[in-house]
Amino acid sequence: MKSFILWSFVGMLSLCGNVVAQTGRWTHQIGIEVGPQYAFNAMATASNGQKLTLDSVGLGIGAAVNYYYKFDRALFLSVSGAVGVFNSGYFRRQNADGSFPILNSFYFKDNALTNFAFTAGLRYNFAVTGLQPYAGLEVGSYFIAGGGIRPEGSETVSINLAVTPKAGVRYPLQPGLDFDASVKLIALVTGYVPFSYASLNVGVSYALNFQND
Repeated sequence: MKSFILWSFVGMLSLCGNVVAQTGRWTHQIGIEVGPQYAFNAMATASNGQKLTLDSVGLGIGAAVNYYYKFDRALFLSVSGAVGVFNSGYFRRQNADGSFPILNSFYFKDNALTNFAFTAGLRYNFAVTGLQPYAGLEVGSYFIAGGGIRPEGSETVSINLAVTPKAGVRYPLQPGLDFDASVKLIALVTGYVPFSYASLNVGVSYALNFQND
């Protein structure tokens, strides 16, 4: 999967090699991106004190819609809504002494785990023409849904914290339309299931009010 995305990225840059870098003006931009995601194993504690091990989640797929507001030539406000789906893995209950009970060990085995994240932050472009590397950081809230991920009788807060550092590169395909490739880490730092996952994303961004210089 990673090799396919890498070669797709190289191929698109080759096809766009004859595109003249545009330095046009715009204020509002919207984009979409998709890509594979990898979840890291984690420890969690339910509000009822039950300890859980999130294990063997592995690869999933995700997508996001992004909005950018340009403050100046290189600094942007970013707002994102993202969804990630993992079709494997499980929560395994633990006893207070760290051992695992023989019965009722799994909470969502063979059920999809879905995360919805809504974040806002800043992105800085290190170049504004041609190949444009950038870095950014967003914070926001998330909500997790999935078969049986909350033990009966437990509760969770309605708004949980997500922190998302991001790095990527832009390349103009045509005036007002950019190819975007990025890597980001979605760290779910509070709430019922504080785990993290990394994503590799490709997509396009379109300027809503592009004007040539």
